[in-house]
Amino acid sequence: MKKHNIIITAAILTGAMYQSCVKDLDVTPLTTTTVTSATAWDSDTSADCIVAKIYSAFSVPGQSGPADGDIVGADQGEATFTRSFWNLEELTTDEAMCAWSDEALNGLQYCNWGSTNRFIMLNYDRMCIINAYCNEFLNQTKDSKLSVSAERLKEIHTFRAEVRTLRALSYYILMNFYGNVPFTDENSGIGAYLPEQKGRDFLFPWIENELKSVIESGELPEKSASTYGMVNKYVAEMILANLYMNAEVYNQGNHYEEAAKVLEDIIDNGGYSLESVYKYNFQADNDLSPEIIFPIIFDGVHAQSYGGTLYLTAGAFDADMSPADNYGIAGMWDGIRAPQDLSSIFEEGDNRALFFTEGREQVISNNGDFKQGWSVVKYTNIRRDGAKASSADFPDTDFPFYRLADAYLLYVEATLRGSGNSAKAVELYNKIQERAFGDKSHNISSLSEITLDDLLDERAKELYWEGHRRTDLIRFGKYLTKSWAFKGGNASGTNAIDSKYLLFPLPSTDVSANSNLKQNEGF
Repeated sequence: MKKHNIIITAAILTGAMYQSCVKDLDVTPLTTTTVTSATAWDSDTSADCIVAKIYSAFSVPGQSGPADGDIVGADQGEATFTRSFWNLEELTTDEAMCAWSDEALNGLQYCNWGSTNRFIMLNYDRMCIINAYCNEFLNQTKDSKLSVSAERLKEIHTFRAEVRTLRALSYYILMNFYGNVPFTDENSGIGAYLPEQKGRDFLFPWIENELKSVIESGELPEKSASTYGMVNKYVAEMILANLYMNAEVYNQGNHYEEAAKVLEDIIDNGGYSLESVYKYNFQADNDLSPEIIFPIIFDGVHAQSYGGTLYLTAGAFDADMSPADNYGIAGMWDGIRAPQDLSSIFEEGDNRALFFTEGREQVISNNGDFKQGWSVVKYTNIRRDGAKASSADFPDTDFPFYRLADAYLLYVEATLRGSGNSAKAVELYNKIQERAFGDKSHNISSLSEITLDDLLDERAKELYWEGHRRTDLIRFGKYLTKSWAFKGGNASGTNAIDSKYLLFPLPSTDVSANSNLKQNEGF
């Protein structure tokens, strides 16, 4: 196989939410192959399997194919991490619109969602599931519970460092989106109980300390071709950098100096480099890219999902695009596309503008008409040599959750905001421009030539449809005041929405079930 495959042979029997009732699991196995909480840890390879399960929870809906998942009763394509996360980061902004019409989708793209919006609930549930899996693993692999060789103990310590990093990422996403969330860790009680709610004042230092601890332990896997898709020191540093860059949004003060420091380590010591051809970062063999720091792995045969990069390919294609021939995907769902607010910011000659425009209107006046708005062909299922991938039904294309160009632009931003080395920032900015235009025509000689507004646009051009836009707009102070098409429900948009939309509400079902939870203001 071309990459680190996810093979799951055991399950963790934990609740889908933070609440659980142990007596529900007090049953007699019906067969010798049934895995229960009492037997899940019996095998010598239990730890390996459960770590694989945790990684897979970011890619696929469950363990039995793309139509079966961990979140009961949901559309399993919508319930996947990538799709629910992407919808919250992109459909709520000026970078994407969906022609499919229902209350939940329109709530996101018109910026008038409520606490019953299913995408807000699905993302929350997915993060809670991942945290539950992580807590169970960390509880069961404490040194005091193990009787293994020194060599095996070292392996398990590496697993623990990986799981702590993934849990920190999950809590970061929860904190970033929802602000105040229920919190549990490996030391929390088991049985029927109601978790306490924690705010950003608690979560920010907790996430910071977790990440710094695993980084300083030296127990994370080394970066190599064989560990592609796994978290390493530099993945942990990217999470930490994002935490620091958004610290002021979380009322945690200025942390740009700390952000610049960890970004410098990623840039100077991580062994990553810009992919020479921009679009190669989003094709079927993007595991070959030297730029991707942390991918969410998909595979046309072994890691299938209706919600991963299939959503970003088939969801953006229509029959007139001949997607099987041109992009390697048989599906054509004619749903998501770019509004004029995104497509209009690209200059001529910018090779990052990956749009299909034939038969399309650039301006969207009727959101239900897929051919209004340019189709995005950034993600494809074609290899860099032009060959098709392993399947036309599900892509091999990985989702680049973190890549080096993002680290470059974050460093430029930190420098513009008062930290970092100006000469270095200019060099990094110019590297991105030279790849985008193929020459030095858009290079700068001083940071004074660009503003934060310019940099926000540059992040859109470089990182569109990669799940950064909502967080960027909020950090740059533009989310409430910038106008874009259909924001507020009007085709012309609005430059004023309620400040409550800086957060997503906690799902109404969880607030009703847990008396310790207080809903975010305004919902």
